[in-house]
Amino acid sequence: MNLEQRIVEYWNARPCNINHGTSPIGTKEFFAEVSKRRFLVEPHMREFAGYHMWQGKRVLEIGTGIGTEAEEFSKHGAEYVGIDISDVSIGLCKQRFNVLGLPGEFHVRNVQDDLSDLGQFDLVYSCGVIHHFPNIELSLDNMHKALTPGGELRLLVYAKNSWKMSMIQKGLDQYEAQDACPYAQAYSREDIHKLLPAPNWTIERLRQSHCFMYNVEEYKKGNYVLEPWFAAMSEEMRDAVKEYLGWHMMVKARKL
Repeated sequence: MNLEQRIVEYWNARPCNINHGTSPIGTKEFFAEVSKRRFLVEPHMREFAGYHMWQGKRVLEIGTGIGTEAEEFSKHGAEYVGIDISDVSIGLCKQRFNVLGLPGEFHVRNVQDDLSDLGQFDLVYSCGVIHHFPNIELSLDNMHKALTPGGELRLLVYAKNSWKMSMIQKGLDQYEAQDACPYAQAYSREDIHKLLPAPNWTIERLRQSHCFMYNVEEYKKGNYVLEPWFAAMSEEMRDAVKEYLGWHMMVKARKL
């Protein structure tokens, strides 16, 4: 089994956030629970994605997961298209849009393949996805081609200079909540500037956020209990950790 097949198998077995709801999977109640939990733990995502900004605009999401952000884009009036390498995830996205009565288009596709048949988009959005593919340069090249001239890229990848990365390097944490993730990388600010060079791109904003501070076992039960070292910090200090040592490297760039 090659690496791409292993990546597909991994995400088919554990679609992103599939364990974040207690209602029957595929129901309106389940998807509402997943969304509530996602934005409670990662509130910065609403500002980063700016769902409300894309009404009437064509949006391509690279890596849909089970459609949490797809729902937000569609609800706010975007002409939404989503792709994911996992057919299980795409199936759940289609089910989600069906039960919610939302318009949108989904495809089982790999960002490292030619996407030209999908057309061009005002926004290409990808949250926590392309760092799971070994050739990030190819992914970004295809995303660049998918944008209209002057179109916007909003990209989230794992941050190298982060609290979580230091724990991973010490063997105290792992890239994903589940074991045996086939491939993942993290990137520095310098890496991002090299990956998105002029004259193809202009980077408009680059910042870090998010540090998962809860006890994992309690979190799995639906409880939000800070780890003792985070609980001992002031709220101001916890905010500083997120800003300067956050796991999410968030990039806003524009196609030139």
